[in-house]
Amino acid sequence: MNRPNILWICTDQQRWDTLGCYGNEFVRTPVIDKLAADGMLFNYCISQSPVCTPSRASFLTGRYPRTCRRRQNGADIPADEVLITKDDSRHTLELKD
Repeated sequence: MNRPNILWICTDQQRWDTLGCYGNEFVRTPVIDKLAADGMLFNYCISQSPVCTPSRASFLTGRYPRTCRRRQNGADIPADEVLITKDDSRHTLELKD
């Protein structure tokens, strides 16, 4: 089985309906639209937090914002948190297998 190529694009302060691939006819996003057409487009997604830093911390650690100690914007992810992007993390190893 081939390993999947995972590309996570994270923009700031952008609603779902501001991309062409989701039907916006006024904003031009040809590269993202092509990625969505050739790959996977999510129609039902739920964020762990309505603000940026806790949501990203949750995604990068695989934990809820409250358990990775990020509940508001303006703070870094604590250095002792294991990120899914670290080569030696459990999540990265699972993706490699």
